[in-house]
Amino acid sequence: MYFALTFIFSYGLGMIFKDQYLLGSTTLYLGFVQMYFTAKGKWFEEFVGIFQNLLSTITCVMASMYASAVFTAIVYIPLSVFSLVTWKNNEKDSEVRLNKMSAKMSLLTIVLVLVSTLVFSLLLSIIPTQRFAILDTAGDILNICGIILIAMRYKEGWLVWLMGSFVDLATWTLVLSGGHSNNGVMMILMSVVYIFLDCWGYASFIKLRKKQEKLQKI
Repeated sequence: MYFALTFIFSYGLGMIFKDQYLLGSTTLYLGFVQMYFTAKGKWFEEFVGIFQNLLSTITCVMASMYASAVFTAIVYIPLSVFSLVTWKNNEKDSEVRLNKMSAKMSLLTIVLVLVSTLVFSLLLSIIPTQRFAILDTAGDILNICGIILIAMRYKEGWLVWLMGSFVDLATWTLVLSGGHSNNGVMMILMSVVYIFLDCWGYASFIKLRKKQEKLQKI
């Protein structure tokens, strides 16, 4: 039922808003599918993520969002493969075994996100046609960080993704208001949906982690 409803929702919106080549609709639907399997702790979710990233690259290039396009092509896809292997190697009883994040790891994550965003946004601002360099970079850095943390089986990765979704929402709202993308509406809707999915995924990982800790004590 979940997959049928999300399929109708994604492509229905694409038809209503005249989504160009249905790229936004397909990306949105694959996002639904990937988030579902990720929240359930299923290692094969990254197969879906690889296809979604390919479509996202095309969409970002068409909107002159070069940071997103480059990061997706050379970072997101390799990280998806890494996540696929890591989750598969740490699977037990059809579920990935989750880790607990330390305070030191949390602080290191915050510092790396801030420094990386500053450095890459300065580099991207050199490109004449690059729009919203800081927001574009921040969204990608947060999403990359979330992928890495999820690949390392930390539930906090969902919180980082949540922040990235809010940044993406702001970015695509600005892109749409400037008339720079025909897929702007779909990308905004995708960001809104991801905000809810990130919250759901975080709650699911908390529940999964508690269940695994309970089993370890038995």
